[in-house]
Amino acid sequence: MRTAAIVTAAVAAAAFGIVAAGPAQATCRAQYACMYSNSNLGGHKYENFNSQPNWGSLRYGDANIPLWAGDGTYDNVSSMENKDTNSPIAVYYNSQYRGSCFTIRSSGTVRNFADVELSGDNHDGWAANDVMNSHHFNIACGTYYG
Repeated sequence: MRTAAIVTAAVAAAAFGIVAAGPAQATCRAQYACMYSNSNLGGHKYENFNSQPNWGSLRYGDANIPLWAGDGTYDNVSSMENKDTNSPIAVYYNSQYRGSCFTIRSSGTVRNFADVELSGDNHDGWAANDVMNSHHFNIACGTYYG
């Protein structure tokens, strides 16, 4: 009887366009930076408390996929949250905190790196999506976002 009621409820929900959401992704913890493989804080997630000089050496928490695997790679970071309430985060094109960069304000979010325009180091006009490779807490450079 109970199974029939559950099936009936599921069929009714589908008929009215109500669908169950997938497992909720845990929110980014206070004072951490969270990087996501898709825009709008979606896809694979990496959460970290420290500056990171090389995203290529890091793996998303739910998959053995690097945060950076070469420019334009689909699963490279596409959005980021800065949950640190006291410091900005500089995000760099190159590893070791070098190259074109932009800054995410403290407690800021950049939902789509495609909306971030880089300048300098021969990258004028490039979008930051799928090309960034390191970040540093408590440093600012380039344009502020978030």
